[in-house]
Amino acid sequence: MLDSFYEFGKKRQFWFLVAGYFFLMEMIALFYQYVLDWYPCALCVQVRAWVWGAIFASLATAVFHDKFWLRWAGLTLTSVFLGGGLYTSWYAWGVERGTVISSCSIGAGFPSFMPLDQWIPFLFGAQGACGQSPPMLFLSMVETLLLTIGLPLLALLVIWVLNFREMGQHAGD
Repeated sequence: MLDSFYEFGKKRQFWFLVAGYFFLMEMIALFYQYVLDWYPCALCVQVRAWVWGAIFASLATAVFHDKFWLRWAGLTLTSVFLGGGLYTSWYAWGVERGTVISSCSIGAGFPSFMPLDQWIPFLFGAQGACGQSPPMLFLSMVETLLLTIGLPLLALLVIWVLNFREMGQHAGD
């Protein structure tokens, strides 16, 4: 079973599926923002930035899926972006539960060299207060993020580990 999962991870379709999954997540977040009037906080838009990074990394991996080292680098980069998103979601969950005292402000909190909230305000502008995420089916949005980012990250990490079996074969590539 792991072998077939690993083989699927080599295919272009897999990487388009990964990108599509996270793009769908972004569209759901925008639906909540612009249709249901739930404005994102600074932590939420930071998670968005991490997820957009994963989308772009997985799309690049789809292009270079047939080259082992580029696919492995894309897998690594996608996992790093998702790890950042998971960490930020975990932090937001702590703020939401009151176990983390945060000085989360109204601003988006992006670094001055990459002010995404100024470059793309409709996507990365933060107008909401931290600690108040909207309810979804059975969980809050932050709790849902922990699952919807954490489980795919776990799957990608399994593929990442399985890559070590082939690394010796591609040492000269």
